[in-house]
Amino acid sequence: MVGALSATYGLFYLGRANISVVLPIIALDLGLSLAEVGALGTVFFWVYGIFQFISGEIGSHVSPFRIVSIALLGTAIVNLAFSFQTSLIAMLLLWGINGMAQSGGWSPMVRILAERLEPERIKRASTLMPFGYVIGTALTWTLIGAVSAGENWRVAFWLPGLLLLLVLAFWWKAGIDAPKATPRRFQPSAVLAEARGIAFILMAAALVGFVRNGSLIWLPTYILNTDLIAENLVGMVAALMQVIALLGLLLARLRVGSSDQVFVTAVMMFSAAGIGFLLLTTSAGLIAIALLAFALMMLNGAFGLAVTSIPLLLAPPGRASSIAGTVNMMATFIGGTAGFAIGALVELSGWAAVFGLWGAFLLLASLLIWRRRHEEDSARQE
Repeated sequence: MVGALSATYGLFYLGRANISVVLPIIALDLGLSLAEVGALGTVFFWVYGIFQFISGEIGSHVSPFRIVSIALLGTAIVNLAFSFQTSLIAMLLLWGINGMAQSGGWSPMVRILAERLEPERIKRASTLMPFGYVIGTALTWTLIGAVSAGENWRVAFWLPGLLLLLVLAFWWKAGIDAPKATPRRFQPSAVLAEARGIAFILMAAALVGFVRNGSLIWLPTYILNTDLIAENLVGMVAALMQVIALLGLLLARLRVGSSDQVFVTAVMMFSAAGIGFLLLTTSAGLIAIALLAFALMMLNGAFGLAVTSIPLLLAPPGRASSIAGTVNMMATFIGGTAGFAIGALVELSGWAAVFGLWGAFLLLASLLIWRRRHEEDSARQE
């Protein structure tokens, strides 16, 4: 069950990570700046962030199986329609709708995980879920980088659209759902109280979301700018870095398994990633590529804990979908500003400024989690 959930969510990335590889090509083909095409990422993550909260709350009341099915169908249709567009405005509208569709994947799946597994198995199982989206990103970048070289960027959207219809068929065949729950009434006061109780992880998620989403959107462009890699291999090299990042998830899983400490493990890995990005401000060439791979490895390992394990530990019974949706809302809404902001910052000050900002954000997030590390023991006792 955990494998099917992780695989399905990873394949969602066919319809969202695909755009990262072809942003420079779209800009060249349509005569746009990097900041203008970067707005596609901003719109996506803003809409995705807002609807993460909405989907998370709906996922606490409605069948997760149905929500995920609708989400897969929606993102498939949007990608097929996007491949025919020539107007930036139309692209922004469609990619915003894609953000709404994609928001129906993660939070309902977290509810399934929380309600189908015994409490003592949830922590270790939660460390497996992030493998799906990292592998999904790597597969997407490899595939799209191979088929969309030159000016053939439209295949980067119609091909994932068709593949996502096959993913939908797989999801229907699997038929995984949460147990039927007693209907609850939506209470805004209770939601606000929950948000206040997890304010520290919401702030940390916003900071690390800006870094992670910025890397997802702009990493292929940075690799292209180094002139170390041929244009048709950029997607493959970016995907290889995601494969290396899988080691971060493995390290996080092993550390949590041996220490039974999610919070401290997240602090250690976010700090290591932050230091790696700060070192990148004075590095170049192959050394910079190696440092980037290390920073992404640590970032991905810790990010998986921040958006999966920590929400599951903090969520009251029956509220896992809502808490996961709220945390992801912060990570993706604030992270969405990276689409435009990083594109503009690269053009104004270069990549060193970007890496310095990312490093500072990750160290601040580490501090926020470190100060509340004892909440994990409280959650375990409850």
